[in-house]
Amino acid sequence: MHEYVKNGEESGGSRSHRESGTALKVRVRKVTWQAPGRWLVGGFRDIPASGYRSLFYGMCFVLMGLGIDSAHVENPAVALGLSAAFLFTGPFLSMGIYELSRQLQAGERPDLLLSLFSWCRNPAAAGRFAFFLSVVMVLWLGLSSTLLEAAGDGPDLLFALALLVWALLALSVLMASAVAIPMLLDQTVSALEAVRSSVACFMRNKLVLSFWFLIVALAVILSLSLQYWPLLLLGPWLGHATWHSYEECLDRT
Repeated sequence: MHEYVKNGEESGGSRSHRESGTALKVRVRKVTWQAPGRWLVGGFRDIPASGYRSLFYGMCFVLMGLGIDSAHVENPAVALGLSAAFLFTGPFLSMGIYELSRQLQAGERPDLLLSLFSWCRNPAAAGRFAFFLSVVMVLWLGLSSTLLEAAGDGPDLLFALALLVWALLALSVLMASAVAIPMLLDQTVSALEAVRSSVACFMRNKLVLSFWFLIVALAVILSLSLQYWPLLLLGPWLGHATWHSYEECLDRT
């Protein structure tokens, strides 16, 4: 069985649907526990299939992490907050990796230069989503500082409250971005439509996608603990795998 999310013409449906005056239907599929394994296998295969071009993005992730540590070496709270924000901004920063997977899926020749400008496919919606993530980043940094201060000086109740808010913020962003960025790249939809479809996808597959988020979180934690270097491979791998999760979780009619 499938669940449908209907997006009307007024909210910025796909170009073909706007021209025909019909509503865009996004079909949310029910996926099984084996799905994350398939996504990881498909993502790993995409790395050599892309001519290892996606490793360029992996190196960018590593350099970004090292740069954060270097710039905020005297402010560990800021460094921790920015580093952990990889978990939130990763889907957006991986847009070029999604584009490489899209090219492979479409039978096109992988093109690194085109992948760098993949946001041009849907610039307005991509910009709005980037603004949303920027706001979240500010909240995340504030909560990171509060959490560290509460852990050192505040009462246990304050620490528990800060941790709960932190976790809820993380979950809300992951729900909103589960498949939103690949959808913005693949279809001419608004940021709101992409978020609505992403949340619907999560609600349809709560346990499986929670397990998938846990895999991603553990990969980020491992990378942070090893000075970001695992992101050289893990970043592209998870990016390609996320494209496959989008392909399996959603389609439209």
